[in-house]
Amino acid sequence: MTSDLLLALAIPVLMGASGLFALADAWWRRRHPALKPVPYLPGRGPVEGHDLVAEAESVVADAYARYGALYDTPALAAEDDRLAGHGGGPGRAAG
Repeated sequence: MTSDLLLALAIPVLMGASGLFALADAWWRRRHPALKPVPYLPGRGPVEGHDLVAEAESVVADAYARYGALYDTPALAAEDDRLAGHGGGPGRAAG
């Protein structure tokens, strides 16, 4: 009988204890806010990842310098053909 009573009272006691803990935790966090990290330094931009961003920009700039003509020329040639009325596009009959 006592084991049934302890089992029946365990759930309300645990719920009450967790509620009290949540209230105390919320009160403590309101009274002692954490310091927020400063994401920027004056004149430097983001602190974390600044070197990675600079390296990525140099990789993209180098790739565009090497292979930019491959992407620019076909698009311009295809648009020139389309504007001139030449065939060659999908859905158009050749000749």
